[in-house]
Amino acid sequence: MPAIASISAPTVAELTAVGIVELENTLTDDGLNIEFDEGTIAGPTLASTQDFENPGRSKANIELTGYRDNVTANDRMWTVMVRGTVGYLVVRRGLVVATAYAAGQHVEVYGVTCGERRKLAPERESQEKFSIKLFASSTYNIDATVAA
Repeated sequence: MPAIASISAPTVAELTAVGIVELENTLTDDGLNIEFDEGTIAGPTLASTQDFENPGRSKANIELTGYRDNVTANDRMWTVMVRGTVGYLVVRRGLVVATAYAAGQHVEVYGVTCGERRKLAPERESQEKFSIKLFASSTYNIDATVAA
């Protein structure tokens, strides 16, 4: 998967480079699930009758659910995102898929390692689906801005 030099300011060229796996037309409409766990740092003092806390480490929990494609060349999420694959998940919210990347757009950038792909149980009147857990394996930035 292509590299991103600065996760706070990925460039248009990095976000559109050869080898990108575009997920917009592969993910189910509820197939992007990003949640955060946050640790707690306790800060009680001997002189106080109150307990104090500060935020500790945070952890992104990412799971994607997508459709398989009968044409192998179009089934890139399944064929490229195999266990151990390292790359970036870039999320753009609030824009229609046809909108080109441009400087100033807000994105989320997660350095990830792919977990095992899991085929989901078949459903009536549905295409074949699978899910994959992405492990936040490097720094992430939920407030990045696309650079020129």
